[in-house]
Amino acid sequence: MFAFELWREFKLSLAEIFAVFPNGNTIFCDKKILILDWVSKEEILKNAKNLGWTIKIIELKVSSHFINSIDKNEIIAKLEDILNENMWLNSFEWKFHYAINIFWKFPLLHKEMLKISKKIIKEHSLNPRFINQDFKNISSVAIIKEALIKKETDFNFIYSDNKIYFWNTIFVQDIYGYSNRDYGKDRDMNIGMLPPKLAQMMLNLAGWEVIYDPFVWLGTILIEAIFSWNKKVFGSDLNERMVKTANENLEKLNKNFNFDKKIILQNAKYISEINFINEIDAIVTEWYLWEIMTKNNINIERIEKQKIKLLDLYEGFFTWIKKLNFSWNIVICFPFWEMNWKFLYFEEIYDKLKEYFVVNKLLPETIEFSETKAWSLLYKRDSQLVGREIFSLRLR
Repeated sequence: MFAFELWREFKLSLAEIFAVFPNGNTIFCDKKILILDWVSKEEILKNAKNLGWTIKIIELKVSSHFINSIDKNEIIAKLEDILNENMWLNSFEWKFHYAINIFWKFPLLHKEMLKISKKIIKEHSLNPRFINQDFKNISSVAIIKEALIKKETDFNFIYSDNKIYFWNTIFVQDIYGYSNRDYGKDRDMNIGMLPPKLAQMMLNLAGWEVIYDPFVWLGTILIEAIFSWNKKVFGSDLNERMVKTANENLEKLNKNFNFDKKIILQNAKYISEINFINEIDAIVTEWYLWEIMTKNNINIERIEKQKIKLLDLYEGFFTWIKKLNFSWNIVICFPFWEMNWKFLYFEEIYDKLKEYFVVNKLLPETIEFSETKAWSLLYKRDSQLVGREIFSLRLR
């Protein structure tokens, strides 16, 4: 079994994991952790680096770690058994650097766990160094900095239904890699920039084949596709500067990756004019979210004007998608707005979607969480007033 630590927008994490591991069986699911079985470690590690919305992955050993009560003394005794049984302490010469992470309503606090674990480690003539600061779960940065994946000493305890799930972290997201790719691009601070992790999540929803982004911007979606083993990518944009910038950003990858690309100047309203439509297997894109809004200038009239402009753009694109009979998945973002602490959705686009597409369900019925009423998922940073509503579509 394996546990996935989920990001703040946990529904996006869940949708991505279920898309990548469709045969996984859900053992436990809440807003912080998803536990799956029926998935092999080999499959997990093969796909882990492509999970944009998973913080870390934990391999679980539970065969002898069940308890039948929440009696603290019983749990302490079981914890001692777990640590003695599983810590290969003889492989450490003196210092033992480790971390303990607690998920769900675990009956013991970090301070209590520290006391117990230190006692056991010292009994093996080792000097324990507890990485956790302020007696909280540690961050991905700390795991990477302390090389705890290699040492296999980032320990995790999950308590659910009177069971203790335990073992070490086998993967943590490469946050430095995402940051380097994001800030390594030629950027334009006057336009909304798609976060690389969100781009990767959208690609996972679409499936990994030959990707086309008809609104390429800085090339973020195509860059993430290449980092995830795509060998051929296509893009276009009606802005000549964006075409040039995206081409330059992708050319920076040529030293480390072998891939083919084609990024052209093209208005997506007239997608029928492109000559590579039969080569692509999925469309993944974030179209123009329009103007950046602040608390000082956001208002209903301004939002309505933007909707009219966007509807014209989408109508042309959808019409040609239908004429071309494009039968593969389309994963796309539409804007929504926050004003006076309420979300205002682009409801006019919903009718267009019903006319042209079937909306793919993103979360399984087997968990308690669901998408919006429109079967979309939302992403919005707290500091921003314009968010992204994400759909997975297929031509009707």
